[in-house]
Amino acid sequence: MSAVTMEATTILPILKKKLAFLSGGKDRRSGLILTIPLSSDQTSMEELSATLDYLLSIPSEKCKARGFTVIVDGRKSQWNTVKTVVLMLQVETHLESLQAQRRLKLH
Repeated sequence: MSAVTMEATTILPILKKKLAFLSGGKDRRSGLILTIPLSSDQTSMEELSATLDYLLSIPSEKCKARGFTVIVDGRKSQWNTVKTVVLMLQVETHLESLQAQRRLKLH
């Protein structure tokens, strides 16, 4: 997920598709719950990625430090789509981890 600050108005048409949402719930660690309800008419991974970038920019740094629990609901989707989304999340999480490590080394 990109560190670029984004306003909802810039991606409003994508947000209206409700590709993902923060429910307001928390897990046992007090991490936020992010739900991705996939459907058979799932749109592009780029739109999902933009939605995730926006949603993950909302919480405070303190909340982000606790982490997130991601629920990928693939009951109305094909397994290939679910697998692609999970792999995308793994790659982006790994990239964020590398960026955080680089920032620590610079300070």
